[in-house]
Amino acid sequence: MTEILAPYACDNCRSRKVACSRGRPGCLRCKDENVACNYSRSGVIRRNRKRKHETLVANQSSPNTPGGSGRPPGAANDSNLQSHLATDIAMTHERLNGVDYSKHIPLGALSSLSEACAAVWHDASEFEETGNGFFLFEEHTVAWVDSTAFVAALDKGRPLLNSAPLEVLDHLRECRPDQVHDRAWLVMYYSIILSMISSTDPTNQSTKKKLRRNIWLALNDVRLFLEPSEANIQALTLLACTVEEFTTPSLCWMLATNACRMLQALGINHRRLDAQTHERRVMLFWHLNLLDKGLALIFGRPPTFHRAMAREIGLPTLEQLYSYQSQATSAGAPGLFGAHYFYQRLLLTRIMSDIWNCLYEDAAPDIRSIEVASEELKSWYRQARELLEAAAVTEKPFLNARSAASIDIGLHSLRFIYLYLLILLARFSSQMRTQCIDSSKQMLHLLKYMVVDFDEPYISIVWQLLCGPFTPFLELFGEIVSNGKANPEEKQENLAAMEQLPVFLGRMSSWNSLAAKLERIAVAFVQHAKSVMHPQGTHAGEAAPGLSIPNGALPDPWPSTGNILHWDAFFNHAVTSPVSGPPQTGNYDAQTIDLEAWTSDFFGDAMFDWIGWESHI
Repeated sequence: MTEILAPYACDNCRSRKVACSRGRPGCLRCKDENVACNYSRSGVIRRNRKRKHETLVANQSSPNTPGGSGRPPGAANDSNLQSHLATDIAMTHERLNGVDYSKHIPLGALSSLSEACAAVWHDASEFEETGNGFFLFEEHTVAWVDSTAFVAALDKGRPLLNSAPLEVLDHLRECRPDQVHDRAWLVMYYSIILSMISSTDPTNQSTKKKLRRNIWLALNDVRLFLEPSEANIQALTLLACTVEEFTTPSLCWMLATNACRMLQALGINHRRLDAQTHERRVMLFWHLNLLDKGLALIFGRPPTFHRAMAREIGLPTLEQLYSYQSQATSAGAPGLFGAHYFYQRLLLTRIMSDIWNCLYEDAAPDIRSIEVASEELKSWYRQARELLEAAAVTEKPFLNARSAASIDIGLHSLRFIYLYLLILLARFSSQMRTQCIDSSKQMLHLLKYMVVDFDEPYISIVWQLLCGPFTPFLELFGEIVSNGKANPEEKQENLAAMEQLPVFLGRMSSWNSLAAKLERIAVAFVQHAKSVMHPQGTHAGEAAPGLSIPNGALPDPWPSTGNILHWDAFFNHAVTSPVSGPPQTGNYDAQTIDLEAWTSDFFGDAMFDWIGWESHI
């Protein structure tokens, strides 16, 4: 049915932009002036519009009618919606043409058009198409959900990760991801599965591509980013930490920052919180604080949590950390080494805050503050190493070979982090230059013990493992190419340490795609360092001895050093050119001056700007 609506004004009143009584056959104003009263339109044809609640009732009672939940999406439906929207736009334009704006008549017309737009935006078929867009993996789902990956990973993550509700597990087992209302659990589920596939079957690109799409679909809910909840915090943190197949440096940074802000919004030490919630929030804070400070020092971005928060919020006790069951003994006893390890890592976050503060808060690093932070770091490491070595000796006899090897990785990981932080401090002090070079060589030689898979509990941030070694790597590279009068034996030692990085990345690349990409960059630096040390021993298109070049054939020769005086040109060429040609010919001392100018600009802080240059990785 349709209704005939009287026009808003006659032609005479509309042209004069005055109010009209809209009478037939003549309005009052036209009668008083004794002029002809004409209407250019006989009326406005408008379709009968149901109210929103009537539409919802009709959709629920008749699922097969147009607009109902059972209607299959198609071109006819899209055409119908577009036709209705076009009619509403035309009608609104006519109703706004020549009316008296003083009476606010346009508001009603615009409101009608707004409802039409909302009907198109919130069409039920759009949600149905999104829900059915998940790849289901019916042949793998039961194994993935239960002991193989998802449930096991959540159990290992306790108390930092909560167990999934039974309803969520049932929906996942029955391949009904669209019925999981809290999308945070879908993000965690597909993130864990993608990490597992990347580690166990890295060449399975088809499955990994489908899982990445499922993660995007699960993230297609603004509540994940705007509604603070513990489940949302855990989902964002898990995605940022462990899923390098999906995240980029900037995305990792944004996810971690958002998770930290959500926890601040929820509150940690509020008196209204019950004891169990308070304890869980404290554990979440320290887990996020560990992530926050680690990413800040790796990516060169300010931390989210102020360092005062770590002193205001009490550390969890060792008893609370015993629930971390990643390293249980064969008799089922708590993993004491794991509890002590993470307790020492939490203590270290306070020192990391001080390191960031003394290096980046002021215009220039204060040498005295650097020395104080360095001594504080060394004191922490001595105590932590003694305690963890004693715990390892006590616990290893009760563990199987894999668990015992994991404890060794934990000890190496602790020293790895300590050396990295020491290098960050030492490179700003001329008095600690020798210590910086020695620590850089030690850290790179330590990489041979750090080849791990995604299931390793003592490697909490994949970015720390893969990106952190580039800081000592670039320190040694700068020492080789800028110090032309250095002892040849020292240069050879520095080069030998540098060669550990591409070897490490090559071994990690079998289950980590980011490592494979970074390996090409590391090879480019090593080859260029070799060409500087042995200018007659390396030629364009020919690999220097001692290092295999991936991906077969070599590209064009490395450009002349004089043309690479800034980060942009060098980095872009490093990505595409995994081998260098000979440096500039001529006087070696003159060449050294050019390299010093280059490295002075190139190594602003001897760190890659991973976020700024992620598109090249």
